[in-house]
Amino acid sequence: MKLKSLLFTLLMLAVAGSAFAASATVTVGKPYFTANNTVTVPVMLAGNGNSISILSVDLDYNHALYTSPAGTVAGTASAAGKSVYGNVISTGTFRLLIAGGMVENATDPKGGSMTDAATGTSSTLADGLVATVTFNFSGTALTGITLGSVADAADPQAVSVPVNGVAGTLAVGKIGDCNASGAVSAADLQYAINVVIEKAGFVYNNLCDVNMVSGKPTPDGKTTATDVQTLINVLIEKTGWILP
Repeated sequence: MKLKSLLFTLLMLAVAGSAFAASATVTVGKPYFTANNTVTVPVMLAGNGNSISILSVDLDYNHALYTSPAGTVAGTASAAGKSVYGNVISTGTFRLLIAGGMVENATDPKGGSMTDAATGTSSTLADGLVATVTFNFSGTALTGITLGSVADAADPQAVSVPVNGVAGTLAVGKIGDCNASGAVSAADLQYAINVVIEKAGFVYNNLCDVNMVSGKPTPDGKTTATDVQTLINVLIEKTGWILP
């Protein structure tokens, strides 16, 4: 009887814990200029103890300045085997969906298949960078970009997860400008070093995420020694190391 009572108590505690779990939070990082006159916006997730396998977020933008949005899987979503799907659902609103992807197969009567092993359909998303959205920029001067986030999420058992989208107006920055001074300099290198050594008062921000793959900025959601080396190469103007 005591064992049954203990099991019942543990069950009730688990139910109570899930009932009062904090909502997950989706935010957009500081947008930054990338190659070919484009602007890239990082999308960040904080699960706050929730298991999330699918995430959807609406990004609102000024369509007179920003066009042709395109989503790319990144960071923890890439590590979980997720894919990104996107569509402009109305003028100035881009819907981004992060989920397990379908493996296309021309010989499959249904066009493809989905399996956990191949597509991460039920794997969960860890906290951090999950995607980036890139816009063509048609302005003539550095200007702000307004993103309003409406988010939706679910766990691997198809149960809805409460999630808040944090909206706001963010000024466009320059990748590598860790201290947001408007230019990349020795101060940004020192800032990145301070982040890596976890010096008090210096925390990660996506402008300091200068991970490069084949000469292209490829954010990975963190600042590491690799980002420090990138900034060194940029500052000494080493051939092939140019930030947008």
